[in-house]
Amino acid sequence: MAKKTASKQLRLFTQESPIIIFVTLAMCSIAIMSYDYRHKINVQLKQKVAFVITPFHWMVNAPSQIIREIDYYLSEQNKLQQQILSLKSEANLLQAIQQKLTLIENENRSLRKILNIKNLIKNDMTIGEVVLPSQTNGAPQLLINKGMDDGIDIGSPVMNNKGLVGQVIHVNKNLSTVQKITSNNFAISAISENGTMAALIFGNGSPHLVIYRLPAYEKLRLGDHLLTSGLDQIYPKGIKIGKVIKIIPTNNSQFNEIIIEPATSPQSFSQVMVIKSGNP
Repeated sequence: MAKKTASKQLRLFTQESPIIIFVTLAMCSIAIMSYDYRHKINVQLKQKVAFVITPFHWMVNAPSQIIREIDYYLSEQNKLQQQILSLKSEANLLQAIQQKLTLIENENRSLRKILNIKNLIKNDMTIGEVVLPSQTNGAPQLLINKGMDDGIDIGSPVMNNKGLVGQVIHVNKNLSTVQKITSNNFAISAISENGTMAALIFGNGSPHLVIYRLPAYEKLRLGDHLLTSGLDQIYPKGIKIGKVIKIIPTNNSQFNEIIIEPATSPQSFSQVMVIKSGNP
């Protein structure tokens, strides 16, 4: 009988009276809150717990933080690479524009000189472009983009802003072939710049021109310039031919051989002037 009574009391305490547990826990909570209000133990506890768990927070968050920083770094690197490529493209474009402007400036400078020469030499001229240098039977020649339609005839003199280039030896509708003054057997009547000496200058297939037998009494010095005399009625007077670079005594002491450097190299210029026939 006693055992049955104890069993009933135990059941009543655990299952049918939870209010007692609730009241007990509530009183404990109030007591702890009151104690915390007076002594601030919650703040101290939080600080200690935070000190302990902070490394764990860092370890947990570190992988995602590292991934974000790597993504940011890679995106910034990609942006920098794109900017570098864009700047290189702009630099290449500017260089191309500068080269084009330099070419135009050089051509304009050359054309201004040509126009000045055209005003000085009172002849009917046409300005042509050198298409390409060539050789026929070993003789150096030039091809220009002017022909019969432009009033060019065989024998027309050709020059540029530096001096005499040669003479037209073949012409068709829109193209002409020019024999250079350095070609074999090319001859032209010349005078010295001061007008005191006259002679025939020949081409011999080398890069230079020659006066084969100049009287030794002629006062010609190194560096003197020679011009067309106009006596041949082909080349206008006063066009530069070249300058004296060497005076060689011959076997006959009464004569010297004169080596002359041409005033111009036609391959170095894109424009030439062709003096139309009938206008010496």
